[in-house]
Amino acid sequence: MILVTGASGHVGNVLVRKLLEKGEEVTVLLHSPTTVRASLTGLDIKKVEGDIRDYNSLVTAFAGVDMVYHCAATISIMPGDLEKLRETNVEGVKNVMKACREVGVSRVIHISSVEAIGDASENGEPINESYGFNPDKAMLAYGITKAEGSLAVQYFVKEGMDIVTVCPVGVIGPYDFRPSQMGQMILDFESGNLPAYPGYGGFDFVDTRDLTDGIVAAAEKGKAGDVFLLTSEHITMPAMMDVLTEITGKKKPKISLPYWLMYGVGFFAEQYYKVVNAEPVITRDSVKILKSNLKVDGTKAAKELGFKPRSVKESMADQLAWIKEYQTTK
Repeated sequence: MILVTGASGHVGNVLVRKLLEKGEEVTVLLHSPTTVRASLTGLDIKKVEGDIRDYNSLVTAFAGVDMVYHCAATISIMPGDLEKLRETNVEGVKNVMKACREVGVSRVIHISSVEAIGDASENGEPINESYGFNPDKAMLAYGITKAEGSLAVQYFVKEGMDIVTVCPVGVIGPYDFRPSQMGQMILDFESGNLPAYPGYGGFDFVDTRDLTDGIVAAAEKGKAGDVFLLTSEHITMPAMMDVLTEITGKKKPKISLPYWLMYGVGFFAEQYYKVVNAEPVITRDSVKILKSNLKVDGTKAAKELGFKPRSVKESMADQLAWIKEYQTTK
């Protein structure tokens, strides 16, 4: 039996769909009460209650499970959330690994993040798996906790557990139910509601469909302790605007903002989000991560997993089309 944590998220729900397509029986861990979100509605899954912050609930939920895909995580780009993030991304990870060990789960696939490796390249070269996990090189509080959680996983590997870690870059693509920050940005571009864009930096991205192919391949081919970075391609923010122009036929915003000005906008945006209690789209931390212009080397996954992702352009076009169709039918 396969169990997926974080199954209702962008990556988790696509992973569940992928596993079902392969004919697997899938159980998903849901918080109590077991309410199924739209992203999992209609899927042929078994549901169990549990919370990765509650060790005893995991021991019960994992009974009889052969493999766990651990996707659950808390994501935040707001300053001051470090301890809240640690509850899930560090202590929650430890609980999952301990519970898997106690009940005899044979293999665990831990979904970490490129943020766990961080901006570890001193000369601007693409980072790879050999850089390890670096809380001190993280660009966000989220990255610090993902690095700490991934280091904890390595301890359990040394203790004899069979765990493979996958580190995605920025995730895009369809089945984006919320939508995500990237999904909302694409929608805003298409509707003309994006007033400006960062005129600097860039990041690596990967389609969630390709990512989940890579996750399943890592489960099938990876060895205990393996780490795989999964990426499609690097794209600068100005180049992304050009891609969105091609996809939508709309003109890109006339205003491109330099880093110093974006940083100031991020500061004032943080105050606004606190007042209205809304999920932030831009903060000083999110502005800084683009400035890193982080690049990723996906050679290992290509060679060992046969990982062959599609282009960012195709992914963004599919993401926009999927969100628009979903919003008209929900």
